Amino acid sequence: MLNTTLIVFILLIYLLPTECFSQENKIHHLTLDDCIKKAIKFSPEIGESVYEIDIYKAKKMQADAHAYPQLKMTALFGPSPRARENQIIPNVNNNVGLTLNGIFGGFDLSIIQPIYSFGMLGYYQEAAKSGIKASTAGVEKKKAEIILRIKELYNGILLANELRNLLLELRDEIKRSIITSEKRTQDDAPFGDEMNIYKLNTLNAEIVRYLNEVEKNLEVAKSLLKANLGIDRKEEIILAEKKLTIDAQIPELINNYINKANEIRPEYIQVQEGLKAKQFLLEAEKTSLYPQIFLGLLGTFHRASNRDRIKNPYIIDFFNETKGAVFLGLQWSYDFGIKKGRIKEAEAEYRQMVEKHRFIKGAVPTQIEKAYYELQEAYRNISETQTAVINSKKWLVLAMANFDMGIGEAKEIADAAKSYAQSKANYLISIYNQRQSLASLMYAVGLDVQGR
Repeated sequence: MLNTTLIVFILLIYLLPTECFSQENKIHHLTLDDCIKKAIKFSPEIGESVYEIDIYKAKKMQADAHAYPQLKMTALFGPSPRARENQIIPNVNNNVGLTLNGIFGGFDLSIIQPIYSFGMLGYYQEAAKSGIKASTAGVEKKKAEIILRIKELYNGILLANELRNLLLELRDEIKRSIITSEKRTQDDAPFGDEMNIYKLNTLNAEIVRYLNEVEKNLEVAKSLLKANLGIDRKEEIILAEKKLTIDAQIPELINNYINKANEIRPEYIQVQEGLKAKQFLLEAEKTSLYPQIFLGLLGTFHRASNRDRIKNPYIIDFFNETKGAVFLGLQWSYDFGIKKGRIKEAEAEYRQMVEKHRFIKGAVPTQIEKAYYELQEAYRNISETQTAVINSKKWLVLAMANFDMGIGEAKEIADAAKSYAQSKANYLISIYNQRQSLASLMYAVGLDVQGR
């Protein structure tokens, strides 16, 4: 019986899927475009900006609605004092007591149709339209900021991986030299020297220290990228690019970028439309100094259970009446500084936006120039550091070969290794700067969000 139970248990272990016993973390294979799409879809900043558009759409709806009739109806219900026709016909009886033995009900209706407001409604409508355009540009601005941030993290991870591989390569080479030196010392070879072992071990410790720092930065960058993409921190991400390569995009002339930015940069559009909106709001506030002309209709229908209805236009009975009127009206109010204060406030907000517009017009070309010249510097540095990498690598290979043959010293290996590490790191950083400068240039022009 025991053997049968054991066999069944073993069969269950083999037949049940592996997921029943262990849950592997999900692995995400991501290209740069995948990361950007995920970040934009996940970003709370984008969601917040989208609701800003909805706010201005609602304001536009309100402004449009003010052009239509405004209807107001009030329903009434309550106790009614008794009143009879014979109390006033043929003679008015002045000795009638108050008797609340009935109820009344009715409704009052008013319809007001604006006719002319000296442009107020039109100004509010145009301000809302510009607000929608400005908030839409604000969404594009947020997208551009997210794209730049994701590119920085993505390129940073590629750089950290490359630096990690460089340090692992150097660590392996130095370990091999340490093993060779230790073997010579143990064999009492004529060119065996314990001092070489100490020097190489010191260099190896420094390499491991840098390696630890790079691995820490790599994990931090991955964690930040996952947070921006909405990926659980326990899940793994693997980038599609394995190496940090030069971005093949060929830059245009700087004046072309500046001209394009004037047309498509989200900040330009946002500020320009914001300026229009503030100007329309200022004009709308100025119209409050003038009267508003409208057409109106008033109607009343009241009925009471204990009152006689008297059909005489000179006698008004609140509890038991039917009346109506159509009229042309003019509404104007005067205050001692409230309207003028609002106009001053709107004018200050408009002037504030003018200054912001002036700042953007000057700042964007400067931002483009900075990114453009940093890109040119990165191209030059790539060329120079590549030459340094080739020569320092040859130096390291020759130094290690001499050491293996017993005609070189550990110091020569250390110097060559440091030079190679520095040159290769500078080369990789130059490639990173090229990619990131190009990303900054695309952001400064507004090309990222245009998908060009």
